[in-house]
Amino acid sequence: MTSLHTSSDHQLQYRHVPHPLEQLSSKEISLVTSIVKKEKSHMNLIFNTITLKEPPKDIMMAFLGWSTKKVAKVEREALVILIEQVTGKCFEVIVSLNKKRINSWKHVHGVQPILTMDEMFAVEKMILKDERVIAECRSLGINDMSMVFNDPWAIARHLRYSGTEKRMMQAFMYMRTCEDDNQYAHPLDFVPIVDVNEMKVIDIEYMKPRNSKFNRPTIPMENHNFLPEFIGEENMRKDLKPIIIQQPEGVSFTVKGSEIDWQKWNMHISMNYREGLVIHNVSYQDGVEKRPLFYRISLSEMVVPYADPSTPHHRKHAFDVGEYGMGLCTNSLALGCDCLGSIYYFDATFHDQEGTPFIVPNAICLHEEDHGVLMKHTDYRNGRAHTIRSRRLVISHIVTVANYDYGLYYYFYQDGTFEYEVKATGELNIHVLAEDETPGGFGTIVAPQLNAQYHQHFFTMRIDPMIDGRNNSISSVETRSLPFPTGHPKNPFGNGFTTETKVLKTAREAQQIPDYATTRFWKILNENRIHPYTKLPVGWKLISHHQTPLYAQEDSIVGERAGFAKKTLWVTPYHEDQLFAGGFYCNQSTGKDTVEFWSNNCDDSIENTDIVIWFTFGITHIPRVEDFPIMPVEMCGFQMKPFNFFIANPALDVPPTDKKINKSVLVLSNNEKEQKAGGCCQNKL
Repeated sequence: MTSLHTSSDHQLQYRHVPHPLEQLSSKEISLVTSIVKKEKSHMNLIFNTITLKEPPKDIMMAFLGWSTKKVAKVEREALVILIEQVTGKCFEVIVSLNKKRINSWKHVHGVQPILTMDEMFAVEKMILKDERVIAECRSLGINDMSMVFNDPWAIARHLRYSGTEKRMMQAFMYMRTCEDDNQYAHPLDFVPIVDVNEMKVIDIEYMKPRNSKFNRPTIPMENHNFLPEFIGEENMRKDLKPIIIQQPEGVSFTVKGSEIDWQKWNMHISMNYREGLVIHNVSYQDGVEKRPLFYRISLSEMVVPYADPSTPHHRKHAFDVGEYGMGLCTNSLALGCDCLGSIYYFDATFHDQEGTPFIVPNAICLHEEDHGVLMKHTDYRNGRAHTIRSRRLVISHIVTVANYDYGLYYYFYQDGTFEYEVKATGELNIHVLAEDETPGGFGTIVAPQLNAQYHQHFFTMRIDPMIDGRNNSISSVETRSLPFPTGHPKNPFGNGFTTETKVLKTAREAQQIPDYATTRFWKILNENRIHPYTKLPVGWKLISHHQTPLYAQEDSIVGERAGFAKKTLWVTPYHEDQLFAGGFYCNQSTGKDTVEFWSNNCDDSIENTDIVIWFTFGITHIPRVEDFPIMPVEMCGFQMKPFNFFIANPALDVPPTDKKINKSVLVLSNNEKEQKAGGCCQNKL
């Protein structure tokens, strides 16, 4: 296992000019902090967010060489979100790093910015010192508060404390029997409600048993652990042999700052506090032509709504991007564990609430993987077989949001396919039951008194295409049986079927869901470039096999706030400030600033213009006992692949491999080993 290189802040400081899309360095974050503090020294401010303000797209298209205009230098700016302590006022600030000054300062009314790790740690600590919480724990038989833990969650929308005047959180309570015990095996039955600005518990709610003779459940005390020290080395499997992945001649990719080249693909990457890993400026080298494909791809928002309609579970619908930040929740990856082979790491740089930068080392993993057979054909007449193995480039990071962990993977393939995959793992959110209580049809009992509630995971990608240019369209493609019965002159044998392609004209028309009867998929088109063979616009196919409806009601709290989950496809005209499907100020939001709202209130054309595609996929998770105490990965995602874009299969020039190159060896049975060695019988002869 080798770590090839790690990009670091040390390197960034000594590079002459950072790329305009590169994440802010520690030095830049410190500069922003000092500028704000100097200008507003009379204010007591919390630095909620300091992140790169990406340059305008017009400027970047010129800088990247995709327009006729020429731009040599791009102003580097930071977006800063501040909270004034005590008053809780929110301010949006733009700071110029080139000019070392504040470009704009705006008080934003009626919003609550993203929750930070500093706040969550402070809330968790405060709750354990609260007298009402201590009294509740004592009533359950817990006298040692060092055994008590809590997961602070966003409040969603509290009916009693509605609106955004208070910055609020709720906390789900657990206990441990020892330091590394699995707390989710010991859930408690009450939920403190917290005013974050005042940093105090303002209410306590209870999870009342349904159809039970008990007023309150007891704490389940049976341990359910998964860490190796609890399993015991003597109980580990002994028949697992090592797999070693090596590239003795080195890797096939090159990295220059944040730019990556691999197998005709070229792209830039960045990491921000909210979306986490972002892919920019994706192109493919098609012969002598470098063809633009995607300006920007990111996970724009996600939501995890739970099924139990009782309080407080109706408020459990976490927006992990907009409420907590996938970047802020990013893991530091371990060589040989999270990624295998020859690994290149990128660090990520964030900051605390004082504006002090810190680095998450090894936040992004870059490596290559063998991915089985890419293509194969055997001539059955002479037995000649031609096999090409598939290689893919993997750019990934892993986040932990309370109980859940998500591996987030961008895959690039040699045949031009792009894939995004989520691997959901970690621990189930567990609700305590009374001894005679059932889940009521809303969960699975995974161990005595432990209810793993039904829930869903929705992921909405923001895809900013530039397929052979900035102006694109999108079409739906349906496959249908011919409308003529068997024996009809147009369908004499009854086997006929065809496709129907429709270019979507408006944002409302582009609100689409799957149709399994027609195997519906979508194509991103450039109507200004016609394929020489098909005589149709070149395109890129968009498809997912992981699509599920939102089961919550349209007018439910989660239905109003997470409108993006109601459709698989949304398409809107490009707007600089529309980056997040759930709205920029997603925390405690009303749902009035979402892709659903933008789409429903847009009359502009989306044909042959600069568009943004919002694509939603996900899973409905009906937990199994086998998902506990830790969940094997559940995978979902989507693909984009060329559709009448190239002249032929773009992977025809991928060379074949064989056992001499990949060092594959034959595994022999014991009998075959004896025969090859001569065997005992042959020795007697």
